[in-house]
Amino acid sequence: METIVFAGSSCEVLGKEIAEELACEYGKVIIKRFPDGELYLRILSEVERKTCIVVQSICKPQDSNFFELIALQDTLKDLNAKEIITVVPYYGYGRQDRRFNAGECLSSKVIAEHIQQSCDKFYTINVHKEKILEFFNIPAKNLDASPLLGEYFKSYGEELHSPVVLAPDEGAISLAKSVAKVLGCKHDYLEKKRIAPGEVEMRPKNLKVKGRDVIIVDDIIDSGGTMLKAIEMLKKQGAAGVFVACIHAVLTGNVVTQLFSHAIDIIATNTIPSQISFITVAPLISRALKK
Repeated sequence: METIVFAGSSCEVLGKEIAEELACEYGKVIIKRFPDGELYLRILSEVERKTCIVVQSICKPQDSNFFELIALQDTLKDLNAKEIITVVPYYGYGRQDRRFNAGECLSSKVIAEHIQQSCDKFYTINVHKEKILEFFNIPAKNLDASPLLGEYFKSYGEELHSPVVLAPDEGAISLAKSVAKVLGCKHDYLEKKRIAPGEVEMRPKNLKVKGRDVIIVDDIIDSGGTMLKAIEMLKKQGAAGVFVACIHAVLTGNVVTQLFSHAIDIIATNTIPSQISFITVAPLISRALKK
């Protein structure tokens, strides 16, 4: 079976890494913009009767990257690709999976409905809510990159002093558990307690951090407000050092500068290209595609 990998603008490096892992062709495609901002896309590689893997994250600029993904899929379908497998490492709009107010758009559902019109299988990584996969009527799988964060911190070896892995809230406890399993250490989550009017304290629910290195992990770092508050309070509680890790580096504003002024290290996977995205998810994706 001939396989060819095509990468959209948001995943060019990752796409090449996946092609190398799979030992297959990296597709040639021209993607550019007309003066009025409209997309021009042309596939140069021969794709007829080939399995085509499309790799594109729906990160900023989300709408542009999403349309590029749809255009790439649809063009491959028109050119008689045998099978189209879509990999969206970061599923943008994933936080809009339910209606918080009447009349709101389920944006994550809209994304799913458009993607599945022109592909046969779908993969994503640490989607914000697993229920999003229920919007798909084709085989859809959510891959877990959290062990990769654990492997990264494992490379610190004895430099980490009695480490503990913390989730910023109970919703991310599974990520903390997965990272801690690789490190062979304990995990917990931060619990918020109101100690006075307008004053909230954050503490690990069960563990003490005094004198220990703390690794805070979450699926997304966006504005970083929660992380910064957590770091501040953990230091007050005697943490020896604080490390920060996430799967998806959304990173709005000057969050990286702020975090580096408080944390020893900040790391993310390359589902979204950024200045802290040093952990590649290419082997994770390639293993899933080979199954």
